[in-house]
Amino acid sequence: MAATYTQKGIDYSISFIAVLGYTFFIATAQTIDPLWIIPLLVQFFLIKIDIRVLLLKLIKVNIFIALTFLILYLEGNAQLAFLVFIRANLILWFTLAFDFNGFNIYRAMNNLHISKKFSMILFFSVKYIEIFVEEYRKMESAVRIRGFHPAFRIDTFKVYADMISFMIFKTIRRLNQVEDLIVLRCNNGGLIPPSKIDLGLREFIFLVSIAGVIIGYYIK
Repeated sequence: MAATYTQKGIDYSISFIAVLGYTFFIATAQTIDPLWIIPLLVQFFLIKIDIRVLLLKLIKVNIFIALTFLILYLEGNAQLAFLVFIRANLILWFTLAFDFNGFNIYRAMNNLHISKKFSMILFFSVKYIEIFVEEYRKMESAVRIRGFHPAFRIDTFKVYADMISFMIFKTIRRLNQVEDLIVLRCNNGGLIPPSKIDLGLREFIFLVSIAGVIIGYYIK
């Protein structure tokens, strides 16, 4: 029997479909509706979510969201400002609650029999970002240990320029290693063979909650 893969109690492929459906719906909806919160509540009860870690991620991203909100609000687009703010936070919460990474996304798309080439391209794109962020954190820790304190001066810009160039070099080198490993392990053009999608009660409730909200929003 083919193995099934789940994340926090929900099949990866179902999670991937749910994220695509919910985010597309929220991004295209024209007005704010309390119904939008229902899938998040269902998600909270169905899967294990580390609220502290999730809130920390949201706070970091909300610095940029708050700036967009402020610009729109000062321009007199208060309704659009609130719509953008709520949309962005709902989408981020819903997406970040899952533990998606490059391989998990590839696994989900592979199980759904989405184009192998597109799946691999997306895998490498996400993997590049993951490795780049990882290298940045290592580099930032290293320069701070050596007494580096950023300030608005030319020396700071030089340090950051050196960091970025070295991070790009290390990221590309590590990706080449990943690519070589994948070439050795690829099976018929894919990284792993597709596995059975586990559509159980949790997955059914999760999908129904999203579909119900979308249908309820448009028939009101």
